[in-house]
Amino acid sequence: MGSLEEVTVARIAEVEDCSKQWCLAWHHSGGILASCGDDKVVRVWKCTAESPFLECRTKLDSSHTRAIRSVCFSHDGKFLASASFDSTIVIYEKGEDGEFEETNKLEGHESEVKGCAFSPSDEFFATCSRDKSVWFWQLDEEDDFAVSSILQPHTGDVKFITWHPTEDLLLSCSYDFSIRLYKFDGEDWVTHQHIGDAHDGTVWSAAFDATGRRMVTVGEDRVVQLWTCTATPEEGGVRNGKWQKAARCTVAWNSVNGLIAVGGGDESVRVFRVEGTEGEETIQEIAQYTGHEGDVNCVSWHPKDSTLLATASDDGSIRLLRLQL
Repeated sequence: MGSLEEVTVARIAEVEDCSKQWCLAWHHSGGILASCGDDKVVRVWKCTAESPFLECRTKLDSSHTRAIRSVCFSHDGKFLASASFDSTIVIYEKGEDGEFEETNKLEGHESEVKGCAFSPSDEFFATCSRDKSVWFWQLDEEDDFAVSSILQPHTGDVKFITWHPTEDLLLSCSYDFSIRLYKFDGEDWVTHQHIGDAHDGTVWSAAFDATGRRMVTVGEDRVVQLWTCTATPEEGGVRNGKWQKAARCTVAWNSVNGLIAVGGGDESVRVFRVEGTEGEETIQEIAQYTGHEGDVNCVSWHPKDSTLLATASDDGSIRLLRLQL
């Protein structure tokens, strides 16, 4: 059994202030980290080799009027996006000085926006909302975002979205217990596959492995569910390993070493290893961290250092954890 050792704790607020930290995202260089939460601020942190390890470089605090639920970077590092409960998405562009400034505000959702993500090609940008819709935006040559498609396939809030690592294939998770995958058919975005009752409750989060051939989902039913991606939608997603305990809110799959990190309602972070042959995999817990004082809302592996994990929690903190095996 390994361990998750605390590297640093950046407290946005004291626990009693209830300034939840909802989401964090690494820049693809690994040099900076973005975070967001109930305080309506996007923070850009510089990751340093020595103490304090995280230094707040920028506070973007004038763009949203309600809690910010999600942040993400474009793969080319040019853009940072934030999605808010105020129903808007803000795009920040990196300037010559390295700072991010607001350049665009995307509107149209009728309720809280809960997720945003750039496609692997950066040509497309997706958002999801409590209004049960998934929006696809396309980036033009002038760096403007135009609506490409609006889909409302779910019957409940759309909680989370994530892209396939190499293809322009989007996955969404919902309060209706299902997951869906979408592809561009040349004219519009369409549902490629629907997996109903993927969990016995809300599907909170999902992640693909580095190859895109497997994915993992977590849900209200306290299950960490491993799936094998099949050749055709008709074959359906194949459920493999399963681990069950406290409710899981967030999941991240390490693209370097293949380890899975999850966080959830029991204030803990756990790391799992996938074992067994294809079609008969199981997931085994190999490390645990119990230092948070509230639900863990987001976990994110460093893109270069496969032993470094960032976490965001209801306790108002951002933490860096080091995996020791």
